[in-house]
Amino acid sequence: MLRYVEKLRVPVRFALLGDVPVHGQFSLAPQAELHEGPETLLERLNAPQRVLPFHRTVDDTVVLVTRINIAWVEAGDTVDPHLVRPKTYMTTREERVHVRLLGGEAFDGVLAMEMPHEFNRASDYLNGGDEFFPLLAARGTLLINKARVLDVRVSAAPSVPKAA
Repeated sequence: MLRYVEKLRVPVRFALLGDVPVHGQFSLAPQAELHEGPETLLERLNAPQRVLPFHRTVDDTVVLVTRINIAWVEAGDTVDPHLVRPKTYMTTREERVHVRLLGGEAFDGVLAMEMPHEFNRASDYLNGGDEFFPLLAARGTLLINKARVLDVRVSAAPSVPKAA
């Protein structure tokens, strides 16, 4: 008999490529694989599963969305920041950036990078293995799909490495 694992529902707003943003919930595992505490949205989006169940608020239905077609995800105001990205995420450098997505959307914010000091450029970070990256924007943290990014303009103002 299959065992059902109770999930944590996290309110989000997200957009599929070329679609209007929708409100709903993604479900997270109550225990993460690699650290203490629950799974985070960033971990869920960077997991190997291609299809993610999304509970849509407007009509109370569950829609299976393909991860590759998600443009961005934004956690609700009431979501604990440690459900967005792991407590263990250590920002080592920040860069102000302007991100343009396929389809025309654009976001300004801070690229909070977790990288060894010898690989501390935005290009190094964006060329890393994860498919989604956090962007700290005025309205909160956006998790952006690298496959949906047209380009990233790094601010001309130099940024200083963050203390570890």
